[in-house]
Amino acid sequence: MFVALHVHTNFSACSESPVEEIARYCREREIEAIGITDHNDIAGAQNMQHAAPDLTVITGEEISSRDGEIVGLFLKEKISAGMDLRETCLQIKRQGGLVYVPHPFDRFKVHRVRRPYLMGILDLVDIIEVFNAKISLPIYNAQAEKFAKEHGKVGAVGSDSHYVKSIGSAINVMEPFDSPVDFLDKLSRAEFKTGAASLAATWWVRLRKLARIR
Repeated sequence: MFVALHVHTNFSACSESPVEEIARYCREREIEAIGITDHNDIAGAQNMQHAAPDLTVITGEEISSRDGEIVGLFLKEKISAGMDLRETCLQIKRQGGLVYVPHPFDRFKVHRVRRPYLMGILDLVDIIEVFNAKISLPIYNAQAEKFAKEHGKVGAVGSDSHYVKSIGSAINVMEPFDSPVDFLDKLSRAEFKTGAASLAATWWVRLRKLARIR
């Protein structure tokens, strides 16, 4: 099955992707499962579950810890922003979720988890994002892939999509799964289909949405 991870809906301040359009895009491209990871919110994922019961929706959240952004997958409840990184990861684990590290080495992403903090939570990390379609420079993806292999962590690819057409820029091709543990096992044997999302388009979405809010 095709699985898209690290996708933002219009419940994130930096995205304008309605859940209905995301669902339509997934159906057209045979994407059967999608991980919705809005910033500090799970309402987008919950809305997607209601709007697209035919899709497997992984409820996720990109959480702003004091030490950088970390993603929780398979969450049951929203996790509050502002805690230290380790406590945030423990909150994910307490829900039976998976800890997913997004874009760990992109120096242009000021809210990334820096390496010293990453090393401090390595025992809690399940997945390293080894390819981010919205990465600033390809070398940062290469560093993430190398890090995952060196530390025996499962890799995944994420579109970091903030507009609908970029969702297909990172697809995990894997066997169907029925639980977080099974997902992690199947992801460890996944194949990846990758492309590039437009940074300019992403920033234009962000600016356009900010202008509307103001």
